[in-house]
Amino acid sequence: LDDDEDNQYNFQQRFQKEVVVVRRRADELSWLHNTISTISCLPFNLLSSLVAHRGFHCPRDGSDKRPMENSLAAYESAWSSGIHLCECDVALTKDEKLVLAHDDDFSRLALDPNSSSSKKKVSD
Repeated sequence: LDDDEDNQYNFQQRFQKEVVVVRRRADELSWLHNTISTISCLPFNLLSSLVAHRGFHCPRDGSDKRPMENSLAAYESAWSSGIHLCECDVALTKDEKLVLAHDDDFSRLALDPNSSSSKKKVSD
């Protein structure tokens, strides 16, 4: 019975954290939609001139707040909010594949920035 209660408690804790993440994400998207709606009413339709930098993301955010930069989710967030243009960073790998990557290596975006994989160059 104690294990069941412990499992139930852990489930509730995880669920509450997920609710906070979803609520935060909804607030962010609501802010973006409201901002875009305000701008689109201005003369000369400034919306068509706005460019989302690597999609709708923020380098200071964790992945629980906004999508990772240069990801499809970041671009879709911007596009679905009415932004027409998104900037991206394109790099070429050693085997001549195109990837979206801003930095020379993956350490800034890695889950474990100290791992050997995160230190690899995008071009490798």
